[in-house]
Amino acid sequence: MAPGGPQRAGAHTYETLRVSAPRQHVLHVELHRPHKRNALNVACWREMVQCFQGIARDPDCRAVVLSGAGKLFSAGIDLQDIGEVLVLQGDDTARKAWNLQQTIRDFQESFTVLEKCPKPVIVAVHGACIGAGEQ
Repeated sequence: MAPGGPQRAGAHTYETLRVSAPRQHVLHVELHRPHKRNALNVACWREMVQCFQGIARDPDCRAVVLSGAGKLFSAGIDLQDIGEVLVLQGDDTARKAWNLQQTIRDFQESFTVLEKCPKPVIVAVHGACIGAGEQ
C-alpha cells in the first residue's frame, strides 16, 4: 500500500470508521459507532476527510461502499459532542462568529470529500438516516 493511502483491513485504525476490502478494487467504509447509532461526532468528521482523501489517492480502489453499523445508518449529529465544540468559540462576538464559521467549514468538508472523491461512492442507507447523516 502506498504511503498516505487508505486503511486496508487492519492497516490503519480509525475511532469511528471501519474500512475493509470485501472484493478486489472495492473498499467498504462503515460508520462504526453503533452504540451511538452512528451519530456523527467531531472525530467522525475528521476521519471521513482523512479516509476519503486517502481513498482518492489509492490506485487499487475503483469503488467505495459507505454504510452504517448496527440497526440504522446514522442518527445525525452527536449533539452532546458538537455542543462542547460550539460552546468553546471565543470571548467576544466577532471571534465567536469567525470561529463558528471555521468550525462549520471544517465539518462541511467531511461531506464535500465524498463529492470530490474520484471513485464512485455508493451509500447503502438502511434504517433511519437523520439530519447530518443524510450527507
